[in-house]
Parts: sequence; C-alpha cells; structure tokens
Amino acid sequence: MSKIVCKKCILDSEMPGITINEDTGLCHFCETFKPLTESDKEKYLADMEDIFDRIRGRGEYDVIYALSGGKDSSYTLYKLKKDYPFLKVLAVLFNNGFISENAIENAKKMCEITGSDYYEITMDRQQLCSAWKKAADSVDAFPKFAKYRASDICNTCISIIKQKLIEYAIARNAPVIIFAFTAGQAPNPIIKLNYNFIKLSRNLFEKQLEKIGIDDKDESFMMKKSVIEKMDKDNPPMIIHPLCMWDYNEDKVVETIIKVGWKPPKLNDSNSTNCKLNSLACHNHLEKYGIHPYAFDIAGIVRNGDMSREVGIEKLRQELSQTLIDEVSKELKVNVIPLRNHDLI
Repeated sequence: MSKIVCKKCILDSEMPGITINEDTGLCHFCETFKPLTESDKEKYLADMEDIFDRIRGRGEYDVIYALSGGKDSSYTLYKLKKDYPFLKVLAVLFNNGFISENAIENAKKMCEITGSDYYEITMDRQQLCSAWKKAADSVDAFPKFAKYRASDICNTCISIIKQKLIEYAIARNAPVIIFAFTAGQAPNPIIKLNYNFIKLSRNLFEKQLEKIGIDDKDESFMMKKSVIEKMDKDNPPMIIHPLCMWDYNEDKVVETIIKVGWKPPKLNDSNSTNCKLNSLACHNHLEKYGIHPYAFDIAGIVRNGDMSREVGIEKLRQELSQTLIDEVSKELKVNVIPLRNHDLI
C-alpha cells in the first residue's frame, strides 16, 4: 500500500502509530482535533491575568521562566513582560554543553531588555556528554507518546529542564513556571500541579534515566527529594504556556525580536535556533524510529492554523546539518549511519 499523507496536516501513513482515514483523507489526530476558539483563548487569557494578579509578590519571584535564547522563548519573554511589566521573572537557561554562544548572548540580551533576572544552569561537561551519548544509544526509554514528539536526546534534556524549573519554583516559592511551547507542543495552556503529581513525575524520570543507563544519585538531573518534601502542598506551582493563547506566526515572532536586538542564529540547523545537539538528535531519532522528531509538533502547528501545510512539509524536507552531526557525534563518540533521503512527504 502506498504512503498516504493527511490532507490537513503533514503526518503520513508510514509514520509509526499514524492511521489515515481513506474516506476523509485525515489522520486520526485531525479527525478528532478541536482547536481553541477565540472565546477559549480569551477565557484562558483572563484566567492567566487573574493568576498573575493573585500571585504577584507572593514569593522571591512571580515567575520561573524557561529561556533557551531561541526565537520562541525570546519572543514569549519579551511579550510577557511587555504585557505584564509588574511580573518579577527569573529566566533560567539550561546550558546543556551545546548551547551556542549566539543563543546565550540572545538570552542575556532579552533579560536586559525585559528587566528579568538571568540564571544559567551549568553542569560538568563530561557528565552531560555521557548523558547525551547514553540517550542516543538508548531505545524506547520514553513512552510512545513522548518518543514520537521528540528525540531521546531532546526528551532527556527537556525533562531535566522541567525537573529543575519545578525544583527552583518550589525552593524560591515562585507560583508560576512558564514555557514557550506552541499549541503543537502543549495543547493545554494552564496546568495546575500538585504534590502527588510532582513526586510521580520525579519518580518516572528516575526510571527513564535508569533505562537510559544514567545513575543520577546526586540528583543533578532530577528534582531533589528534599526540596519536594518542603514544598507548600496547599500552594504548588503551576505551569503556563502563553504561546498557546497568543496568535502565533513564526515570521512575525522573528521580526519582532530582531527589532529589539535579538540576533539571528549562526547555526546551520533547520529546526533549532539555539542548540548544536539538535541535528544529531534528529538524525538519531530518524535512524531508530523512522520518524522526524519535529513531525508531531509541526503537524500540531499546521493543524492549529498557525502555519501553512506547505511550509510544514518544507520544514520536514529540509536537510539536517551534516557539519553539526559530524562535530557533535565525534565529541559524544556516537556512531552515525550516513544520511539518507529522509523526506517524510
């Protein structure tokens, strides 16, 4: 049977876990998808504004913000502080050992522009390289849903960021954590955490690290148990994704932040504006699972109407950077199979 591509998004019948209805021509995600209406977005925005009014000044910081120096996180921080200048923000960048200098400069610049405090998480480079190599060598460490939404390297890195930001929010009594995820990455704009969920997510990540072969006995990557136990169980932090509520247009996002001083990346990477690991992570994922790790996210953005189907298809067709793959795989000592034609459409 020949490959069938969804008529609405970019997913196709050869991708693991994807089925296309032959009658409608739609994948099962598009058939059941219900986008946020304008009234939905307005309600979420009102809820977010109410949250900001209630929590301001409660802790050392109002917001712990995940800042990568990339376009989306830079734009979200800029708009957040423009719309809500009273928020006290600690912007946290996780330097995974492969964040470009350009991205770090952009992150610091955006903090300067917005009046946010900047904090950079750094770890032993050998420890990080070992983690990324083990993630690359692993298979099925993450559940199916997570596995198809991001590479094993990126899932590990993102999980570390989430763990540490929740830990910092608890330790600093900051009531809100903000990520710059789009509607394709996080369909629920406001997530209320609780003590049991936080404990569960920490224990789940510990099992995933063990499956990868990482013994995090020092709790460098995971939330520290001692911090979780000291949390105010009646006032746990919550996670907010403002980009899910705001209108999203990639060109306008880049145009806006360039005007205020953000500098376009020097990376030759079709999907990342901040991380040198990305090309190898995508290549590794394609070789192991036969699916581009950005396919689901791009499909979600297309499905939501924030990107044209043609642009989404083109993004998946763009070649990965062989230069970055060679450079990073050599340092991590990861064996890679020469790139093939990985066009998914």
